[in-house]
Amino acid sequence: MIGYAAIFLALVTTGIAMFCYLNAHMASSTRRLAPRLSAGRDKGLFYYRLSALFIVFTALYLFYIILNNQFQFAYVFGYSSRDLSLVYKLSAFWAGQEGSFLLWALFHAGFGLLLARKKQPCAMAVYAGIQMMLLAILLAKSPFMMLLEPQMDGFGLNPLLKDPWMVVHPPVLFLGYAGLAVPFAYAMDGILTGRHKDWVSQALPWALFAWAALGAGIFLGGFWAYKVLGWGGYWGWDPVENSSLVPWLAAGALVHLLLLARVRLAAVRPASFAALFTFVLVMYGTFLTRSGMLSDFSTHSFSDEGVGGILASFVLITAASVLGILIIRWPRLPEGELYPAVKSREFFLAATAILFTAVGVIVLVGMSTPLVTMLLGNPQNVSTAFYNTTTLPLAAGLALLLAVGSLVSWGEDRTRLFARYWWIAGIGAIAMGLAAAGGIRQPVALVTAGLATAIVAASLAAVKNKKIGYGAGFTHIGLAITLIGILFSSLASQSVYVSLQQGESQEAFGSTFTYTGTRLDPEGQGFYQSFTLTGQANTVLEPYTKLNKEGRPAAHEPGIYRMPAADIYLAPAMHQEENPAKEVTLHKGEQKQEEALTIKFIRYGMGGSGVSGDVRVYALLEVTQDGNTEEARPELLSRNGQMIAAPLQVFGHYELSLTAVSMKDGTVTLGIRDLTAPPALPRVDVEISRKPLINLVWLGTIFITIGTIWSGVARRKLYRTEKETASLRPDAETRRLLT
Repeated sequence: MIGYAAIFLALVTTGIAMFCYLNAHMASSTRRLAPRLSAGRDKGLFYYRLSALFIVFTALYLFYIILNNQFQFAYVFGYSSRDLSLVYKLSAFWAGQEGSFLLWALFHAGFGLLLARKKQPCAMAVYAGIQMMLLAILLAKSPFMMLLEPQMDGFGLNPLLKDPWMVVHPPVLFLGYAGLAVPFAYAMDGILTGRHKDWVSQALPWALFAWAALGAGIFLGGFWAYKVLGWGGYWGWDPVENSSLVPWLAAGALVHLLLLARVRLAAVRPASFAALFTFVLVMYGTFLTRSGMLSDFSTHSFSDEGVGGILASFVLITAASVLGILIIRWPRLPEGELYPAVKSREFFLAATAILFTAVGVIVLVGMSTPLVTMLLGNPQNVSTAFYNTTTLPLAAGLALLLAVGSLVSWGEDRTRLFARYWWIAGIGAIAMGLAAAGGIRQPVALVTAGLATAIVAASLAAVKNKKIGYGAGFTHIGLAITLIGILFSSLASQSVYVSLQQGESQEAFGSTFTYTGTRLDPEGQGFYQSFTLTGQANTVLEPYTKLNKEGRPAAHEPGIYRMPAADIYLAPAMHQEENPAKEVTLHKGEQKQEEALTIKFIRYGMGGSGVSGDVRVYALLEVTQDGNTEEARPELLSRNGQMIAAPLQVFGHYELSLTAVSMKDGTVTLGIRDLTAPPALPRVDVEISRKPLINLVWLGTIFITIGTIWSGVARRKLYRTEKETASLRPDAETRRLLT
């Protein structure tokens, strides 16, 4: 009851805070109510701080019961266990729906305390309303539900989640989700109060921070997928992956529109729309992934645990509310031209925002297809080819805008860009030739590779000439490097499939791979398959198979040999039996020899179900060895809809099993195994891949994150400087008296 009470008190105090801030906002419309405005703000701040305190207490209490193995709580039983290390007990906090919502609410409350320092009651009322939605979800789906019977140990973490990158990935992602609520609140404040310049300057650093955090979370998830899942890639256009990508793309459009709105007030209209619906897209993605709608289309999706209806209601209420407010207040928003000429920084910012939006719309349509087709009665999903085909031309267009736009000045730029920067075009052309030599053949991909290389050169020139800041330069170069890495690692990747017995070798990509056997994990949680790689270097790759509590394979981590130019990626597909049975198919009356046995198929028949309820199909056989004959009746049992072979032994050391019966053809298939034969050496099927320039993907994402945070810090400092400068200027009344 402690956890429930804390969540309930947090919800109540957040509601009181929202009411106080709303009252203060109403009082701000006239100076006569200034005392009421101040009192409302002070009360709102008090109750908001109190609600934040309750949320912090709730989080600490959940962490306490996880650390202390209190398995009477369903959440602790479902995601923790006694043998979990401390770091994975920490990740158990957000492993499930309830814990991840609590983590989101915790970050949201922390950002709200920073937002409250601005003393803007309208923004805080909106922000508190979002917090109430999160707390209502937590109250409906609480991490403090009790089991009917206390348990001695828990189920534990999914083996896939027992990875250091998954300790970091979800919190960083939720930092981005929570951060996008701040521009949402600022935009609502600006729309309702008319302080357009203020909200644009205030929201820009937050938008950059949220963009960086959400992007870093996506990048970490991609690296985890590449390192752990063993399917050879880092992005599969999975609907759950896309549910984070769409808000990131929308945030990219928002950042560029906010930059434009600082110069052209007419951009406040599209910036307001972007700020509001970027967060709506966060909520929509949350609904898709946590309502069970995508459970048949994504391995990452949560099952339906009773929150789908609540999430759908909140998405609809929020979207309808912000759309209604936009329609009502639209005529009062600033009007004018967005850009003075095509050859201007303003035009390129607007065009970049449009392309981010276009890619986001395509991905949104793709990830929403299962939901739409489900409502129409025929659930379907789009293929990865849909995304690859539609987004690649837009990526080329975005690269062109970034390459040229970085060099264009504010206002109508009359400089002869090509005459001054012709060498950048030359670098791009050379890069296209190198990309073709490196294995890329698609024309659009070649153009994209050339333009991405041009971005690097153009960004360096723009930073040197002080046309863009260091943060923007880092971000643009990072995006270019990432694009090049994606193109090469996907379009120029090569794979071969081999089957290796222990001690056997296989040539691939200029190296020799030798399978040397299997060794157990010292902790007993899995096993390693060892491969010696010789040729380019002498090293050992050891793909790792994690086992679940029942001892069955649950996750397969590949072996990766990293080189500057490419990764060698080794993913075992199957570990074959050491002493497999040999199969033989017989018609009625036919006889064959196998494993020193002569087997004749006499007839087949069916036995009664008996007390056990099993239906038995048998094959009557005559088995002869060295002149001695035995009769054998191996059986197939039908139990609970499954066919189970019941093997038997003949001549003491041969095992016969009936594996299939074809009534149509009149044949039976038998498995024959000599139990005294020495076991064959283990054999494993392996996919060996060479992924060129894949390290550019990780390097580029690091550059993007650093550059975006750098820009956010710079914008924050600039906003403070502008505010201090403005405070030193005389207001209109003082200027009138002085003149």
